[in-house]
Amino acid sequence: MKENIDFRELIAILRKRTVLILVLTIGVTLTTGIIQFYVLTPVYQASTQILVHQVGEKKGSATYSDIQINLQYTRTFQALLKNPVILEQVKRELDLPYSAGRLGEKIATSSESESEIINISVQDENQKRAADIANTLTAVLKKEIKQIMNTDRVTVLSKAEIVDSPTPVRPNYKMNILLAFGAALMTGIALAFFLDFIDDTVARPSQVEKEAGFIYLGSIEQMKHKKSLFRGDPDMNIRVKAGRSEPLGY
Repeated sequence: MKENIDFRELIAILRKRTVLILVLTIGVTLTTGIIQFYVLTPVYQASTQILVHQVGEKKGSATYSDIQINLQYTRTFQALLKNPVILEQVKRELDLPYSAGRLGEKIATSSESESEIINISVQDENQKRAADIANTLTAVLKKEIKQIMNTDRVTVLSKAEIVDSPTPVRPNYKMNILLAFGAALMTGIALAFFLDFIDDTVARPSQVEKEAGFIYLGSIEQMKHKKSLFRGDPDMNIRVKAGRSEPLGY
């Protein structure tokens, strides 16, 4: 097993594999960006709010019993918002290209504890369609409640609106690209160390000292062109034979 290496050797390994790390990091980041902007379909969200109250209820006149009744109705109406009957009506009114079940998957409802306000959010690939679904859903709910209970207990606090430059909720471009960059960078660094670990080639002077026990004195560069040792008479070229030098005859 290889011995532990110091910080300078770690830096040397990273420098040796700089091209690999850069190519991997840039390649993965660019690929992620291309997929985000040109392949994935953005999803937009539209939201609306409704208030559940008693008929004829005036501000400051509600009793504790009235509030508890309203909270019970809030939970009931929240469940009705994803009822197949109501979803089917919304689908028909808007002539949606998917089933009522698929429509229900696009709708999310929430209500804070002890609150009579229901938050409705709709996600769709089309911003206008998401807003239309949210507004139509509240309208159908009001109509159904009035028919069933012969009363109107729902008030729309805010309608879903269409904005000029909507920001999609999915995908999160900045976060995904940042995560891809970080993951690719860490993978490149890990790969660089792994390749160095399995490489048994002696590439650094410190390896000679550690693994062979030799003391590093220096290095000799390889000559680019073969030249005669002597520029004068070619007879002065020598050869070594049996431990002595002899002139070469031509």
